[in-house]
Amino acid sequence: MRNFFFFTLITRLTLIGLAGMLISACSSTMEGMGKDLQTMGNAMGGNQSNNPSQTKGKDVVVTPVK
Repeated sequence: MRNFFFFTLITRLTLIGLAGMLISACSSTMEGMGKDLQTMGNAMGGNQSNNPSQTKGKDVVVTPVK
């Protein structure tokens, strides 16, 4: 009986690890796609002079306030 509980614990931890890896891969892909779209927009004539930004080339982190 003890071996059964140990096996289910390992199975649960494995599934959680796989889910974490999947989420990490998806977020990295989305970040890469966003940068590619931004590069394409700039290449197609996206001009920064109309919309000056103080955070050009920097990652912006927004933290929610409770």
